[in-house]
Amino acid sequence: MTTLLHWWARLRHNWPSKVASLLVALFVWTVVATDETATAQRSLLVPLVVEGLEADRVAVGLPQFVEITVSGVNSRVDRLRPESFDAVLDLTSVVGAFQLDVAVAPPQGIRLERVTPSEVIGELEPVTSVEVPVRVSVAGALGPDERLVAEASPALARVRGRAAVVAQVAAVVAPVAAEQARTAASAEVAPFAVDATGRPVLDVAITPEQVTVALAVEAVRVERRLPLRVAPVTAAGWGQVEGVPADVRVTGSASAFATLDAIDATVDLPTDPPAPGRYTRPLELALPDGVFALEAPTASVRYAPIPLPE
Repeated sequence: MTTLLHWWARLRHNWPSKVASLLVALFVWTVVATDETATAQRSLLVPLVVEGLEADRVAVGLPQFVEITVSGVNSRVDRLRPESFDAVLDLTSVVGAFQLDVAVAPPQGIRLERVTPSEVIGELEPVTSVEVPVRVSVAGALGPDERLVAEASPALARVRGRAAVVAQVAAVVAPVAAEQARTAASAEVAPFAVDATGRPVLDVAITPEQVTVALAVEAVRVERRLPLRVAPVTAAGWGQVEGVPADVRVTGSASAFATLDAIDATVDLPTDPPAPGRYTRPLELALPDGVFALEAPTASVRYAPIPLPE
């Protein structure tokens, strides 16, 4: 409490002079802030513009922006924008490696203090192009019994860039999502370049910029040869089944064969008793849903009716 009273007494002491000093300070600040002749300094990032570059050359090692520091009248400096400046690197008649100054032309009434970097060290490299195949890459999973049939148009794309970089390109990849194939017959995608290991290759231009991919989902069918298990014939007069094939060729979805290890079959006997003798009869296959026979197996069986007792 004593401390507060002490500071209050000091604040009240000679208070008119203190208030007058504060008013003078505010007046001076207002004058300076609104003075049209007051100067200020400011830094901006300006895009670097390259001029004189031949179409079959590319400049390597250039910064995208340069930092410029300027000074001038406060009101004019505040209105400056990066678009107010041109930061130019002139590569006319340059061959190979170079070390050149960046030219910056400030607006009238603005003083250029410094440019960072003030000079650029780089190199001109040849530009080349090559045609490579377009490959479709599917992201996402389809069902176990489905496969995606995709075709890119065009089948070839042109890759352009620095010769050393273009030499790494093995193909252009057109990525599509598996879900797109279920909902659309085609898709427009932006391709990207890859090397022989599938890693993306950057800093190249691809023509066309969009690739059309025709999409279709097809059922996956596989073929198998599975053992035949033929049930014995129990009908009266018919003997042992002979000449049964060891296996039969069937086709179906991949999932249908997950638990299928053999095909059960029975001999298709005639409805009316035939004359005694040996007959070749077709086998009726017990095939699960989604599995179809690619062969029509048969077996040999003898018919000998049993004489009636007298």
